[in-house]
Amino acid sequence: MAASKGKQNPEERVKIQLFKDGERYKDDVFVAVNGKAYVIKRGQPVMVPKAVAEVLERSARQDMATAALIDEETRRWKKAEAALNL
Repeated sequence: MAASKGKQNPEERVKIQLFKDGERYKDDVFVAVNGKAYVIKRGQPVMVPKAVAEVLERSARQDMATAALIDEETRRWKKAEAALNL
């Protein structure tokens, strides 16, 4: 019997590779899903449960949204500051 859409096989694994540099992105990454902890090594391909990859993807999307919000608020602040320094 085929699995219904929307349900995941908790054993399904996917290959990921996290960015690594010599500065900010050099340490391993800790991820916990449903009470199970994983430490993901940066800079090399690793197989992880699909749920772990999804957590990392959501985290990356949230980081990008946060950076965009910070940029927008910084622009708004600078514009307001410039208006006050007439």
